[in-house]
Amino acid sequence: MNNLHKYATALLLMVLINKTVNAQVYDNIFRASDAAMLQLQGNSRIEHTLKGATIIFPNGTNQLNVSINIPSDAVGNNPVADTDFIVPDYLFQLKVNIEPDEIQEELTSSKTFLTKGFLTLNSITKPVAVNYTPAASGTEENGNFNIYMTVQFNAADFNLDRPDKNKQFVIIINDAKVNRV
Repeated sequence: MNNLHKYATALLLMVLINKTVNAQVYDNIFRASDAAMLQLQGNSRIEHTLKGATIIFPNGTNQLNVSINIPSDAVGNNPVADTDFIVPDYLFQLKVNIEPDEIQEELTSSKTFLTKGFLTLNSITKPVAVNYTPAASGTEENGNFNIYMTVQFNAADFNLDRPDKNKQFVIIINDAKVNRV
């Protein structure tokens, strides 16, 4: 009976330690949001849902960083069905300079900011058009905010399409938490 009590105590202690460690790890994970990607070509429009859009705004900087994995089949780059070749996802990395003081002043006004960002996609970096609207997050007194954002780019600029086609893509992010680090 005494051994059973020791084992139960040890097991309980291990569970509590595991829960504490997991809680600490969770606090360091950035919150991600879903995004949508519209593919526009001529009169056609195809929408894809993208999981795991991460928006990071490092303290002490004016640079907002957006990262999203875009499945290769979402941009129309499907491998030949006869092979076992798997095309990896594309990493969408956007850097946008923003003014945190201006955002704080306009947080409840629904003002949309029009700017350029630098998009790195398929190992190519180019300027792209960015529209974003900051929104109150409930903790705005700490400088926190959520964001609505659209980013438009041409597939051919990033070698995602054959040159004879003219696909446009629009990434849409709605009410995403901006992770402060």
